[in-house]
Amino acid sequence: MTSRRLIRIKVLQLLYAFSKKESATIAEIEREILQSMNKSTDLYYETLFLLIEIRRKAFLKIDTARNRHFASNKDLNPNTRFIENPVFDIIEKNKKFQNYINNNMISWNDSQETVLYFYNKMLEWSKYQKYMSKQSVTFDDHKQLILDIFAELIIQDDIFFQMLEEKSIYWNDDFELVLSIVYKTLWHIRENMTADDGLLFPVYKPQEDTEFARTLVRKTFLEFDKNIQLIDQHTKNWELDRISEMDKLIMGCAVSELKNFPSIPIKVTLDEYIEISKTYSSPKSGAFINGVLDKIVKQLKETNEIIKTGRGLVE
Repeated sequence: MTSRRLIRIKVLQLLYAFSKKESATIAEIEREILQSMNKSTDLYYETLFLLIEIRRKAFLKIDTARNRHFASNKDLNPNTRFIENPVFDIIEKNKKFQNYINNNMISWNDSQETVLYFYNKMLEWSKYQKYMSKQSVTFDDHKQLILDIFAELIIQDDIFFQMLEEKSIYWNDDFELVLSIVYKTLWHIRENMTADDGLLFPVYKPQEDTEFARTLVRKTFLEFDKNIQLIDQHTKNWELDRISEMDKLIMGCAVSELKNFPSIPIKVTLDEYIEISKTYSSPKSGAFINGVLDKIVKQLKETNEIIKTGRGLVE
């Protein structure tokens, strides 16, 4: 999934939700779309922070064992390879990471049972045991363990998703994109990175994607009645009230994008909304929407309401 597709999905869902309210303003809708996009970034940092919290849990377990009244030799001389894994320090000491965590109240304090769950699961995991028992390890070994913890231990477990869904209703559609960026971040970690290095990746392009979201939600909202009239012209064999609300919204959003984003190729817009319809509407919606939009594109070209420039000229 691309960031633009996720924005299109968020716009559709937001407009669908507001269509059920008695009244809505452009200001409200714009605030909601930007808040939803900010929550995607929160998810990125929450997930990275979970790894840090698992390391902290391991440290606390070792510290508690060392301070037991009758500590064993194993308690006093623990294997500290995991808590000394340099990948954790590279993430945790990164200035951008620290600033975001502190300024946006990213925390696992209320979900320590989840942290403990993954810590205990890791202790029983063969890859962790092999890593801890090796005579020596390289930086690549350290990094591979973290990649495997994330890719195999955490995101393959339903508990991870259940817990995050409880934290925020905004995250249900964000997982595919955001988790791929988390993996990309971990993969690009290099030995001896400093706190000022560009370790972290944005979920969205700060200016481009924000403007795309604002314009798309605004234009679709303001042009919806006009777009519905256009859709009605090309669905003569259908009663408009029998077409699902989501299908109408998908087509209305597509029409507004076709008319208002000259740099986005027609084929890209059509492909994106047809693909979205496969997940967010009925199984037959894709073919129906494709047929209607093809006719609308032809008409809008004839009336010069679709004008493409630059990359948008490519079809």
